[in-house]
Amino acid sequence: MIPKLKSSLFHKCPRCLEGDLYVTPNSYNLKETSNMHAECPKCGLDFMPEPGYYYGAMYVSYAFTIAVGVSIFVAENVLFGSFNAIGYLIALTVILVGLAPYTFRTSRAIWLNMFFKYDPALRAKILEKQALANK
Repeated sequence: MIPKLKSSLFHKCPRCLEGDLYVTPNSYNLKETSNMHAECPKCGLDFMPEPGYYYGAMYVSYAFTIAVGVSIFVAENVLFGSFNAIGYLIALTVILVGLAPYTFRTSRAIWLNMFFKYDPALRAKILEKQALANK
């Protein structure tokens, strides 16, 4: 569970946890937000297994959006004691627009993690290779 979480939150390869999914690590570099490696630079896992593969990531993004919306609703009711529809919509819009680049990347990472298994032996080989190269 921890490797899947690390891969999803930090946008790492789901198989080796070493390679980056995206060319630039900054989600908020808007020109490069969707620019993804074709394969893992460390283990060679194909990040585009078939055309249209990431359409399913939209469902993950939708679930994330619903979770954020419910969280804001609960927070507003707990903090302010009453529900203000305009305040809720403004807060929801600002937070969702602010999180959009990160949500986009994280949904793709979660979608990849649903189909590919972490391989600790492969990661150990990659780390060993890096250690030898650094000596």
